[in-house]
Amino acid sequence: MSRSLWLTLPLLLVGAPLSAQATASEPVTCLSPCDRVPRPVGQYVHSVELGGRYVTLEDGSVWEVEYSDRATVAAWTADDFVRISFISAPREDFEYLLTRGGDHDQQAAVRLHGRARS
Repeated sequence: MSRSLWLTLPLLLVGAPLSAQATASEPVTCLSPCDRVPRPVGQYVHSVELGGRYVTLEDGSVWEVEYSDRATVAAWTADDFVRISFISAPREDFEYLLTRGGDHDQQAAVRLHGRARS
């Protein structure tokens, strides 16, 4: 590198607008599905309806259960705790997974159906 270029390089960096300089202080955005997971990540079951087709959680959210998981969910009862997580390879539009707390074999693929009427 020539001496004249070596001396002008720092001036080029100092004179650059802030938008062109390194952005290390900018907040990191979430590139994963973490923004799509509802908060809190777990809730208590309020009710299970139609043989496990719908699960209503304590916040009033109603989840439709994927057909193959309905027999599992039919055995769930009010006050069971379920964790809510995102499925990285969803089955059609069933993008979330409810897991009954303490028993990893008790899982169900679900999609948000709506809100319970008050």
